[in-house]
Amino acid sequence: MYKFNLQPLLNHRRYQEEILQKEFTESKEFLTEEQKKLRIIKQKKREYSQELQQRQRNDGTVSELILYFRYLDRLSKDLDNQKHRVAIAEKQFNKKRKDLIGIMKKRKTLEKLKEKGWKGFQHRMLKKERDFMDEIAAKQVN
Repeated sequence: MYKFNLQPLLNHRRYQEEILQKEFTESKEFLTEEQKKLRIIKQKKREYSQELQQRQRNDGTVSELILYFRYLDRLSKDLDNQKHRVAIAEKQFNKKRKDLIGIMKKRKTLEKLKEKGWKGFQHRMLKKERDFMDEIAAKQVN
C-alpha cells in the first residue's frame, strides 16, 4: 500500500492554511468596516459643509457658524484618523493575503509531490502485475 512520507507535514500545511484563511477573512471584514466608517465620516463632512454654506447665505448667527466650524474641524481630524486606520487595515489585509498565498503554494507543492509518488506507486504495481502475468504465461507455454 502507498504511504506518503510527508503526510504529517501536508496535514500541518492544511491546518496552517485553514487558520490563515480565517485570519484573512477577519482582516477583510475589518478593512471593510473601517472603509465604511471612513465613508460615513466623509458623508457627514459633506453634509455639514453644505449646511454651513446655507447658513452663511441665510445670515446664520455667529455662534451658530462657530459651532459648525468647530464641528467640521473635528470631523476633519476624525477623517484623518480614520484614513490612518484604513491604511493600517489595508497593510494587515495585504500581509494576510500574502501569507495565505505563500502557505497555499507550499501545500500545493506537497500535494503535487504526493500525487507524483502515488502515480509512481501505481506504475510500479502495474509493472509487477504485468511481470507476474508474463511469468504465468511463460510457464503455461512450456
